[in-house]
Amino acid sequence: MNTNSKISTNAELSHSVGDSKAIITNQSGIHEKLDDIVKKHLAHPFKKPYQVHTQKAFDDINELVDAFLLDKPNGEIILDSCCGVGQSTRLLASLNPEALVIGVDKSASRLERNIVGFDLKNGYQADNFHLVRADLNDFYRLVKMANWPISKHYILYPNPGPNQNIYNDVGTEVLYFQH
Repeated sequence: MNTNSKISTNAELSHSVGDSKAIITNQSGIHEKLDDIVKKHLAHPFKKPYQVHTQKAFDDINELVDAFLLDKPNGEIILDSCCGVGQSTRLLASLNPEALVIGVDKSASRLERNIVGFDLKNGYQADNFHLVRADLNDFYRLVKMANWPISKHYILYPNPGPNQNIYNDVGTEVLYFQH
């Protein structure tokens, strides 16, 4: 485990940001079995083939990342995983104007709603973000293989179900993970 990582829980991020609701969780920190789960998975190679749409999406965005890094060799690349309609991605881009912010979601429907109902006067506008439809497992593997210099990685989403206890086995309620 990377002991330099920073994990923020709802206790630290108890206020709402933008139009997102504050997340309430009964998880007080990192799941107690996380080390064991990670070690188990690291002991066996992952052999799942990449989904075609994810490989294509990665190839397209990888060209933009290469061009960005050519222009700004020390530039920040920020990932916003499970970005939904991209509101958090736009906000992160506006807060980090020198960075390249990439929002990733598996749902084409959510990503297509990125512009619907967007109000330029009250919304977050930025030119330094891109939204990508991809399977996150595949996308993460491709990012690692390409050795992208990710400076920050956000997972800003509410607990997806009313029964919080069903997520306790994998510790899915991490709000922010910084490498």
